[in-house]
Amino acid sequence: ILFFNAPSRRTVYLTTNVKVGTPSYPSLTLATLAGNLITKHNIKIADLDLVPNFYESIFNEIRDFKPDMIAASANTPDYFTVRDIMRRIKEKFPSIKTVVGGAHITALPEETSKENCFDFLAIGEADTVIPELISTSSVKDVSGIIYRKDTYSGERLFTSKRKLIEDLNTMPYPAWSLFTLSEYRNSRLSSRKNPVGLIETSRGCAFQCNFCNKLIFGTEYRTKNPKRVVDEMEYMLKCGFKEIHIIDDSFTQDIGRAKEICIEIIRRNLKFPWSSFSGVRVDMIDFEFFQLAKKSGCWQVAFGIESGDQHVLDKVNKKTTLSQIENAVKLAKKAGISTFGFFVLALSGETEQSMKRTIEFACKLPLDIAKFDI
Repeated sequence: ILFFNAPSRRTVYLTTNVKVGTPSYPSLTLATLAGNLITKHNIKIADLDLVPNFYESIFNEIRDFKPDMIAASANTPDYFTVRDIMRRIKEKFPSIKTVVGGAHITALPEETSKENCFDFLAIGEADTVIPELISTSSVKDVSGIIYRKDTYSGERLFTSKRKLIEDLNTMPYPAWSLFTLSEYRNSRLSSRKNPVGLIETSRGCAFQCNFCNKLIFGTEYRTKNPKRVVDEMEYMLKCGFKEIHIIDDSFTQDIGRAKEICIEIIRRNLKFPWSSFSGVRVDMIDFEFFQLAKKSGCWQVAFGIESGDQHVLDKVNKKTTLSQIENAVKLAKKAGISTFGFFVLALSGETEQSMKRTIEFACKLPLDIAKFDI
């Protein structure tokens, strides 16, 4: 099985004026999927972000590796590149089975299933779809997929909805051995040491902000226990990572668990910088958490602030206040942690004046970095 990572850094970041802060990580998604396969199958991951000509590179990989199946994950910025690569693969190597999943596929299954270049489309939390496809005698028994009824008709069939993984502690570790970690380097804007690895310690978020897609991990908050989390961090350090970034949707939703993770890192005397790079909620922190985070190696915390206008925050159902935002950023700074604020312009209820208030609010906060998205 050959996985490929679309050249998303190039298509999303490198042509913009924020290219200096472009993230550079081996794909956690593909490493996680490969972790479910690597003990029984021959797996390779091609990161097309690292090569000058990604079409030439993927075809060379196919000729050398001779995969039976090729798989990729696509979010919306990546989708059309993933589709075009799969189209060319099907033209040149029609016998290879193709699998695609990810946020874009899950959000738009009817639309994406019309593409003939995809043999199987995975909908939702699809960690074990590929091992199930390989082992089953009938694909209709694999939940959470769309597949072609037969080679000629083009008709697509949807199987039953896939259930979420109940116990994340049972998941295998991501297959980081499939990457050459020295090829990944982040700038000082987002890291203190390289290479940097991503970890998810939980899935799901119970909140209902109206701009957020929760179709894959859902709204049920599921966690790895603190021991499993720090075991996985130790494994990552042994693999060669020098820094770890937590990318949970809601790392501090259970703040007691988040504190226990910090305490366990300290107890084991692990020395590495880490960051809550995906952002934490400003109403789900306290000073004790920041103190423990700092002591355990956290150098940066990001906040999902979104707007500096209370009406907009209410309109998007964020359920936070401007005073909570100010308090959270000040507490992190007081603990000696660098602060990063995520903002979104043109949310529901936005006006030119509310956007100006957001920019003014961002300038007023003691943030080290403020990032604005549309």
